[in-house]
Amino acid sequence: MTQSSWAQQATDRFFSGRKSPSQIQCDEIAQSVSGASTVSPVDSPGSMSYTIICSGRPEPQQDLIVSFREPGAMLDEEMVKLAKEIHGDLVPESTCHGNVEGADPPLSIYSMPYLRGSSCIEVLAFQVEMDPEEEAKHGVFVKHLARYFARCWSSSRPVDRQTQAEKQEGIRKRLARLAEESASSILSNSMLSKLIENLPLLFSQDYPQVLTHGDFSVTNILVDENKFEITGIVDWSLAAVMPFGMDLDILFLTTGFMTQDGWHDYACKLLLRDTFWKEFWAASGIEGEERRGRTQGLAEAAGQIGAILRLAFRRNADGSPSEEVLVSESRMKQLSAWFGEQAARLT
Repeated sequence: MTQSSWAQQATDRFFSGRKSPSQIQCDEIAQSVSGASTVSPVDSPGSMSYTIICSGRPEPQQDLIVSFREPGAMLDEEMVKLAKEIHGDLVPESTCHGNVEGADPPLSIYSMPYLRGSSCIEVLAFQVEMDPEEEAKHGVFVKHLARYFARCWSSSRPVDRQTQAEKQEGIRKRLARLAEESASSILSNSMLSKLIENLPLLFSQDYPQVLTHGDFSVTNILVDENKFEITGIVDWSLAAVMPFGMDLDILFLTTGFMTQDGWHDYACKLLLRDTFWKEFWAASGIEGEERRGRTQGLAEAAGQIGAILRLAFRRNADGSPSEEVLVSESRMKQLSAWFGEQAARLT
């Protein structure tokens, strides 16, 4: 399946279940909001939004993004503001233009600056072996990724203990439910039990609670096509304050690729992972072998929990994980590759 057909299918799915507006009507609204002469869908659409690039605006205005979002994908202005404080120009500042009149189901309209770059899924390699130049570019990407996580680590947030306790219990219940499901045999009970044991440490006052994207995926990270530097991080609709590392499965997802045959690691995966942690230690200022070992262990456990929540459970209307286990062969293949590699770290 080509990238364009995947994108069109995602757009078709978005509009197939709604009475109004149509895709053409959304395009017309976007032109009206932006003053653009030309509109075109983004290359990597979301499942709960229809997002358009608006170009050809009157000078000196720059290109604009207009996004039509379902109620479950609305952007929390405070969360976006916080993300921008931490990550600067990598986060586009959004403006809400109200709701689409007569939309069924409802749609909200947002606009934001157009950020240069393409989504990771279009840029990162889809082959196991790379030449030295390509490998170096991927090294640049993981360094940028490490700096993102270092900024998160260094910007821990004050939390309401009751709220965090409820989040912890919600995750514990989901992991326990997964342990009861025979279909999830890829994830052993001992492994799930170890992750459950780590939850009090992850939610403790001694461990950073940080702004977490919630959908830190290969479609929501924008990258310069030539240098592989991260140029933008979009779609903060699931952002929340969570234990550091809950999005760390992105390091796994960007050091290999998925095909119909299963998961394939890059030949340079171990080098890229080492590059990530070396850059993270330098950018975060974490020193001492013991502290680094504990930090990495807990962060990777958090990343595994995040991967399970995203891949092993059906989504709620707002895109967050429900309590219903999802049996998906392709997703289980991803989890199998992830946990097959790292299970030893949990025992």
